Amino acid sequence: MTVGAAGRRSFSWSRWPEGEAMVKTVLVPLDGSPAAESVLPYVEMVASRTGATVHLLTVVREEEEASQVGETFAYLEKKAEELRARSLSCSTEATAGDEAHVILAEAEKKGADLIAMSAHGRSGLMRWVLGSVAAKVVHGTSRPLLLVRAREPEERPLAHIDRIVVPLDGSELSLSVLPYVEEMAAALGASLVLYNAVPPLDVYPGAELTPARVGGVIDDLLGQGRSFLAQVAGEIEARGKVKARSVVTIGFPVDEIVRVAQEVSAGLIAMATHGRSGVNRWVMGSVADGVVRRSSLPCLLVRPEQASQEQA
Repeated sequence: MTVGAAGRRSFSWSRWPEGEAMVKTVLVPLDGSPAAESVLPYVEMVASRTGATVHLLTVVREEEEASQVGETFAYLEKKAEELRARSLSCSTEATAGDEAHVILAEAEKKGADLIAMSAHGRSGLMRWVLGSVAAKVVHGTSRPLLLVRAREPEERPLAHIDRIVVPLDGSELSLSVLPYVEEMAAALGASLVLYNAVPPLDVYPGAELTPARVGGVIDDLLGQGRSFLAQVAGEIEARGKVKARSVVTIGFPVDEIVRVAQEVSAGLIAMATHGRSGVNRWVMGSVADGVVRRSSLPCLLVRPEQASQEQA
């Protein structure tokens, strides 16, 4: 994930409107399982810092008996009361239909500024993979999405975010994550770690790139990445809301993002779901998928407006 041109470049991204709340409504799909509730401590943290209303949603099967539907409503109300007891505004809804379709429709209906859910479903998948419902939501929504690894209650770490790792590949699309992430970091009192990976270059017998030339290319790419991130970090810190620093390493993007996030004790990885550098063709969609599947940390995925329009 490197910039595609040598030297200092001018980068820009939109700013979050001054005085406008970043998150006003958080949609939280739950399926009744303890593992799906793994997202709730993070929802509580975000809502308490932003003043957002939490909307708990569950999807019932049309063939379920009335008694089962009643139990579902009772379950949602219990969870809502737990949040209200912590001075949070909370509403509930149980709707019949296809789970992913209902989640996406409710997000639009409620104007959700954030969808927060565990990567877990009724299928019982307990390893950190995207289940079918979560995968459909990831690829179907244009709204920011917070994915939290599903864990049993006794296995959950405390919801605490001091540092947010933000992978950037030098593209304008990757930078589009910054307005949302800056405001999130400011609300949570977290700092940003801007990250850029230089994938290793292979040298094949007979190839024009000799080991010496490869070393020179790598050095150039490292320099470009450091210059790019230093410029972005400087612009962020100049606004005085959030501290930011940069890290550039050599390695495969997914591996390095996961490793660096662990190394800096990050509490969250935030990235655009689409973006591409001019040199390494590091496609953010595939990298984001890889990071979500492999990292144990919560992941905040933000789809750039341009990518959303292209998909539409």
